[in-house]
Amino acid sequence: MTTPDLNRAFFDGRRVLVTGATGGIGRRLVAALRQAGAQVTVLTRSPARAAALWPDAGVRVLVGDLTDAASLAGAFKGADAAAGFDLVFHLASHAPPPGRRDVYQDPAHWPVTAEGTGHLVDAAVAAGVQRLVYLSSVKAMGDMAGAGDTPADESTPAAPDSLYGQAKLAAEQRVLQARRHGLHVAVLRLPMVYGLGGQGNLARMMRAIARRRFPPWPPVANRRSAVHVQDVVRAALLAASDPRADGETFLVTDGAEYATRWIYERMCVALGRPVPRWSLPLWAWRLAAGLGAVAERLSGRAMPLTPDALGKLTGNACYSADKIRRQLGFVARHRLDDEILHMAAEHASARAGGRRQMTATKG
Repeated sequence: MTTPDLNRAFFDGRRVLVTGATGGIGRRLVAALRQAGAQVTVLTRSPARAAALWPDAGVRVLVGDLTDAASLAGAFKGADAAAGFDLVFHLASHAPPPGRRDVYQDPAHWPVTAEGTGHLVDAAVAAGVQRLVYLSSVKAMGDMAGAGDTPADESTPAAPDSLYGQAKLAAEQRVLQARRHGLHVAVLRLPMVYGLGGQGNLARMMRAIARRRFPPWPPVANRRSAVHVQDVVRAALLAASDPRADGETFLVTDGAEYATRWIYERMCVALGRPVPRWSLPLWAWRLAAGLGAVAERLSGRAMPLTPDALGKLTGNACYSADKIRRQLGFVARHRLDDEILHMAAEHASARAGGRRQMTATKG
């Protein structure tokens, strides 16, 4: 079964509100909605940033804060929203400041993500919104869910082990409860998302390898799921338009499983580097991670390698997207090996641009 084409007739002229629109996924979702003919409004705490992203006035901007229920109610009922919204895509969540330690345990996740989603749902119900799609995370299931020998699926019991995951699960439940008010609702759980340009862990890994700051990775046979941002957008649009998605939670992946060693080798090849014949043993990585944890405690700043970060590189985080394939016919169109080639090309282009600028400056 192949993924149905975008139902443009469904989105053409439809009034859509997007939260978290200025993020990496949100910007691409807004672009897809506009291309499909939707009338897009973004809800943000940073109107200046939104205006900079969409200076052509093709996107309306409403100011609102998830932690302030009154501001959301006002945004939905205000003059700028007088026409109302048919559909809400909810992507917004708390983003800890850069360099913060243990970002998944930030206390602000609960008031923003859990309670804030409740405020958004209440405002949407009161305003007569018909459909709401929430983009969540596999963290709502807990790290142990994807750590087993077989991929976790939607029937795997959710046991989030971080404040971030707990807040995400509470937000999911609040969205699904809105179905009793007659809303079409759907939840998408995402693993690692790639295709975000220079953002994300994969981009940082690519830069570290290019700068020879990532020692040869050992042949650990772990398995991790991932998904391209454009496939996330396609899945979100499908969940909003397909009646079979109503009341459902779906895991969204590209259908493949990736080992960190495989990623390391592909990045070396894409960068034009030979794959080293040796690797730094895992015990050395563990020692370095322990030293990183000590440095983090002493400095109060996030370190690039800690036991938690090493666990992400060595452990499993594997999930099945069979449900969304069976029920909605969704099949991802992107794979990570193609994205790695694209990332390497972008890196080479950026380096060449930097050299030209340096030469011009010296001249």
